[in-house]
Amino acid sequence: MSIKYPTQETGPQISQAPYWLPDSGESDAPYKVILRTGDVVIEYSDPEPDTSTRSEAHHRRWRVSSEDLMQNSPYFRALLDPDKFSEGRQLMQQKTMHRELLTPEPVNGTSLDEQSAEVRYLPVVILPSKHLSPRLGLDAIKLFLEILSFNSFDEEQKGSFDAELKFLPVPLVARVLELADAFNSPHIVQDTLKRVGYAFGKGKYSPTKFDSALLKLSEERIRQTIFVARTLDEPIIFRVMSHALIILGSKTWANGVEPPDSPTFHWRYFSGGIEEELYYRRQCVLNTITDLQAYFLRVYGALEDPEPPKPFLPRQPLAPPTHQPRPFQCRYGFGNSSACDAFHLGQMTRFFSLRTKTIFLGSTLIDPDFALDSDSDSAPEHPSGTPTDITTIIASLKQCPDYQIDPNHIGCGVRRRFLPPLDCIERFVGDSRGLLGIDYQTWDGGQKWPLTSTSWANRALPRARVIDIRISKISAIPALKRGAARPSFTSQEENARFLFTAKKRNWEA
Repeated sequence: MSIKYPTQETGPQISQAPYWLPDSGESDAPYKVILRTGDVVIEYSDPEPDTSTRSEAHHRRWRVSSEDLMQNSPYFRALLDPDKFSEGRQLMQQKTMHRELLTPEPVNGTSLDEQSAEVRYLPVVILPSKHLSPRLGLDAIKLFLEILSFNSFDEEQKGSFDAELKFLPVPLVARVLELADAFNSPHIVQDTLKRVGYAFGKGKYSPTKFDSALLKLSEERIRQTIFVARTLDEPIIFRVMSHALIILGSKTWANGVEPPDSPTFHWRYFSGGIEEELYYRRQCVLNTITDLQAYFLRVYGALEDPEPPKPFLPRQPLAPPTHQPRPFQCRYGFGNSSACDAFHLGQMTRFFSLRTKTIFLGSTLIDPDFALDSDSDSAPEHPSGTPTDITTIIASLKQCPDYQIDPNHIGCGVRRRFLPPLDCIERFVGDSRGLLGIDYQTWDGGQKWPLTSTSWANRALPRARVIDIRISKISAIPALKRGAARPSFTSQEENARFLFTAKKRNWEA
């Protein structure tokens, strides 16, 4: 017979049936000894077992100390308290019976084997299978119980455990933190990880400095690192890895940011406005890259410009002046300067639309979702194959060709003008400090986004109405929005925000 946890249908249970130690490791319910002096067995049954391997059996049992559980976990302290729940009273009775069995009366002059009695009558606390996601894993439950049992380890066990814990993989640590939160015991796990100086795994990538190599990690791994850094109060790692997520992008941001419909892991959706802020900052960077492309499309006549930028002044034309709706971009002003500009406009459009796929040429006359026949080759298509990694986008844009219409127009191409402002963007994107990342120390998650004081979307922050870029650097911020005080000193983080949130940019100031 077993007794359910009184406050929820799927709560822990304490079994009164005798518990037997399996004879071999091949049993479906192996007995894992975390503490040999333990007086209780914790059992967890996985409702979704992986039957492909014997190592992932459908349930596990671990021997631990009830005193350690109650001392280090508020969840178990309440559950096993004899004055609060029947589970606690049951445990007290079975512990008393267990002590009596360890000192039995001799039978026919032969005493009962002490070890057999010790393992036979240990009470079993069954963890709720529906209270935990099976995706947390049995290894996370085992590590969680080891952390709760640490104080009862001998010195050799403590040293070995600390050395191993310091370099455990980030995914496992993230799952343990999630598990501890589910059992209302986050502080003991946090304090233990801080005590050993958790090193965020043995990976060859340092989470304290941004490098493009970090983008080789999966989105899940980056998110888990952010979650662990936030929990352990590691602001530098949080900033660098949130910068990496902004650069890499998320699969969940395809249609904007929406809170999950059902409960999910903390790293799948960051609360407190952080998820929205990460998405917003990424969109600001992508908008800036788009603005740079649009600038050159405008000056070559492909787009209208409601506010013409500061004109590029080529060499004085040698041919007789004619009426021009816009100044030629050709450097030399030959009689075929119009053809030169048209050639480069075509090359630029082809490069952006086919090579980098950063612009989409489509029709505005029909609904893009309309199709006469879903199998028809004439059905409108949306852009596909566009890279999501911003560093990859920038690298592809830097391959802009330098073709010329003829040998008399050497240097007339857009490449020599396009690369310097692109370098300006790249300098902020690739900075090792993670300039785009969130400073968690100044982030007020209690405010509704975007009212957080350091949010890029917060309209209370000074924002550039105009920003000048010259030779791959910000040369001036001549105008802030009305009412904003001009800062006496701007950090690189502020310059990044000014560049990527500016209302207008003079790319060739």
